[in-house]
Amino acid sequence: MWKTLHQLAAPPRLYQICGRLVPWLAAAGIIALATGWGRGFGFAPADYQQGESYRIMYLHVPAAIWSMGIYAAMAVAA
Repeated sequence: MWKTLHQLAAPPRLYQICGRLVPWLAAAGIIALATGWGRGFGFAPADYQQGESYRIMYLHVPAAIWSMGIYAAMAVAA
C-alpha cells in the first residue's frame, strides 16, 4: 500500500494526474458558481425589510470567507 501511495505521490505522476483533473474540476467549479449565483440572485426571495439590497449577501459573504481563507493560507505559507 505504501509503495503504491509513494508512486502516486511522486511529482511526475502527480503532475500528470493533476493535469488531467484540472479542466474537469475547473468546469465543475464554474458550473457550481454559476448555479449558486443564479439561484441566489434569481430565485431567492427579497427580504421584507431590506428589499432587493439583501441579495448582495449572496455574493459578499462568500467573497469575504474566501478572502479570509486566502489571508490565512498566506500567513501559513510565510
